[in-house]
Amino acid sequence: MAHGHGPTTAGRLGLSSLVFGLNFLVQGLGGLWTGSLGLVSDSLENLNDAVVNLLALGSIRVANRREPCDRWSYGWHRIEIFNTLLGVLLLLVLAGAVLVEAWSRLRHPQPIRLGWAIGFSALGLLLNLAATYVLVPAAGTGQERDLNLRSAYLHAWGDSLANVAVMAGMVLIHFTGWRWVDPILAAGIAALILRGAFLLLRDALGILMHRAAFDQEEAKEELLRLPGILGVEDLRSWRVCSHLSVCTAHIIVDAERLADTEAHHQRIEHLLATRYGVRHLTLHFETRAMADRHHHRFLHQHDQEAEGHHHCSGHD
Repeated sequence: MAHGHGPTTAGRLGLSSLVFGLNFLVQGLGGLWTGSLGLVSDSLENLNDAVVNLLALGSIRVANRREPCDRWSYGWHRIEIFNTLLGVLLLLVLAGAVLVEAWSRLRHPQPIRLGWAIGFSALGLLLNLAATYVLVPAAGTGQERDLNLRSAYLHAWGDSLANVAVMAGMVLIHFTGWRWVDPILAAGIAALILRGAFLLLRDALGILMHRAAFDQEEAKEELLRLPGILGVEDLRSWRVCSHLSVCTAHIIVDAERLADTEAHHQRIEHLLATRYGVRHLTLHFETRAMADRHHHRFLHQHDQEAEGHHHCSGHD
């Protein structure tokens, strides 16, 4: 599925949140009425998706209203990370509650209105497919690289598959009478929720710890193929948030005048932006003679004495 034109990222996140919220009510109330824990657990995953999307939407709006300044170097873009950590906490609570109830249902199976449960699950599947369609990134736009949108899209697909599993489980219970299938399905969905929490936590901590925004070795090889580039030193990349990548580098060029580096800068900027999504780039150009007079090692030791404390990320 692809869209040539369509809503913005914020519009897609907002509309999908409404669909997820409606699905939470449909499947949650349906699960409580029919006695199906599988439906209830699936509804909680929809609630999580709605909340996570709303947090992402809120962080985008807040970040867009706070411009970078001398005090806040990148504005408030990193508020997205704190929203992500809040979403992880919510996921853990929801998954824990489902697992506790699933264990209770395994020990004491409950009766289920199977026909109605299948109907509510089918309605939930239609709503999840609608949310998935809304979240398809517009082809040929920056939405294809937006991690918020991609993550929401994958979660919507996961919810759809969970719906299919719940429906299949209800049919199996109908023909076999194995009521323990319902809490097993619920526990499986809880495991998916926990996996989502782990992935979100990994990404958030990676950004906080300044994990490289892309494959830097590959980027160096690409840069060295450009005409006039003799070396790439001290290449660093990181993400301020999921949609803002920053990069700095020392570039050794075959040039003697500053004016001669303009063409190099344009080619490097185009390559890093289109291939690796870099939106903010700082370059330091050097001749071979300049590069040979100093090293580019990053040195930082916390246990040195104050008077002897030495930082080096460029020139000695």
